[in-house]
Amino acid sequence: MTGQTDRYRDPDPEVDRELQAHGQDAAQLQADVQRYRDDLHRGPARPEDADRLAALAERLSRQAHRITGLRDGARRAHRP
Repeated sequence: MTGQTDRYRDPDPEVDRELQAHGQDAAQLQADVQRYRDDLHRGPARPEDADRLAALAERLSRQAHRITGLRDGARRAHRP
């Protein structure tokens, strides 16, 4: 996916909203991991930074499970 116009759009609006939020949170986690890594090179790690990474990772996991459930439910609803 190279740009906003090329991004995947799920046919189910609820799933699509969850996927977009998931992508934003994943980008935030990536940025926070980079910042955390840079901070570790400069000195000792702060526990609250590690906690933030863990919380974001947990949120991504919950989103992934919710998206899977929504997608499965949408598939079942469209089956004859």
